[in-house]
Amino acid sequence: MKIAVWHNLHSGGGSRALQYHIQGLVARGHHVEVWAVNPDAGGFMKLPSEVMLHSVPVTHTKLNPSFKEKISLLFFEKEANMLAMEAHCQQCANEIHAGNFDVLFANSCSYYAVPFIGKFIKIPKVLYLGEPMRFLYEAMPKQVWEAPDRSQSKFSLQYWTHTFASAWRLNRFRMFVREERINFDAFNKVLVNSYFSAESCQRVYGLPSEVCYLGVDTELFHPSTDSTSQNDYVVGLGSFMTHKNPEFAIRALGLIKQNRPKLLWIGNMATEEYWQEMQKLAKALNVEIELKKMVSDSELIQLLSNAVCLVYTSKLEPFGFAPLEANACGIPVVAIAEAGVRETVIHGKNGFLTNNNASELAHYIEKLITDKELRKEMADFALKNVRENWSLQAGSERLNLILSEMIMP
Repeated sequence: MKIAVWHNLHSGGGSRALQYHIQGLVARGHHVEVWAVNPDAGGFMKLPSEVMLHSVPVTHTKLNPSFKEKISLLFFEKEANMLAMEAHCQQCANEIHAGNFDVLFANSCSYYAVPFIGKFIKIPKVLYLGEPMRFLYEAMPKQVWEAPDRSQSKFSLQYWTHTFASAWRLNRFRMFVREERINFDAFNKVLVNSYFSAESCQRVYGLPSEVCYLGVDTELFHPSTDSTSQNDYVVGLGSFMTHKNPEFAIRALGLIKQNRPKLLWIGNMATEEYWQEMQKLAKALNVEIELKKMVSDSELIQLLSNAVCLVYTSKLEPFGFAPLEANACGIPVVAIAEAGVRETVIHGKNGFLTNNNASELAHYIEKLITDKELRKEMADFALKNVRENWSLQAGSERLNLILSEMIMP
């Protein structure tokens, strides 16, 4: 097959999944070319040398719309940034059509989630959607639809300034919702990474999607032969930000009375203010915490392999590579039983699933600390399960079959 790939992803789990998919497609003999603003996500994606990269820029305006744009939004007209992304997608589509490709394999857009490219493509087109634009559809600390607190007098300039600002902002989000639904419907097939994500899409768009599970690199992630550690720590993996919920892990560890392990958090991104806040909390609860950023693959594998377990507290993570990567390194996972992790962690086998309850999370961490035989038994099952069911080869073959079916007469 001749496969055109489109994405607008930065470094992270989404671009790592795409890298794995492209590598698998090339290994199966397909011709692959990539269109994007930044085709290799700033060097984050390590793509085969034979993959041709097409960089198509997007001319974005400033973040704050002009007064004219705000007026147009009141009438549900597209803002300049949205029009610029559409123009980018139209140019990519023209180049793809000129290349006589068999199928488009599109991925998410970091600005709009469901990309515009599907509307302009005439060949069979498949979207791999990481997740909907969550802040529009899920409960957040403050909902975008929530009415503002109005304490000003109706006769004040401030009242009417805030009223106008709230109206154009709300209409902007309504535009996002309208366009996402149109874009979703433009694809022949939408693939997602978990049944949780499929349910999310059904709730949000009212349209079906198909689960195409990802795989992890079991050649890269494997038990380390360096076992100098004394297994006196647990690992958190991912950006040190509120949606990864390290606070919950800290509070759970604070409940462990004896042999309290250190929390070692590994992640490339952290909000300094939030990190300072969590350090204060950890100190108050007498929990030792360390943040490691930009670690090498070899160091990551060593740190994972020698931990008691991975503590996975992310909020509604659609899939999550971290639990499977930890399993591939031979350690069990203790996770909050929500979202996609329920499809990768088998309770009592390769880890434990808990309620959103800190004492329950602490109980299972303590269980793994004190029962080394159980920890070994779970590690053995985890390794076997990942290698048999969650390998890159298995994930690539799932995608290959779906794309091949798209062009069959």
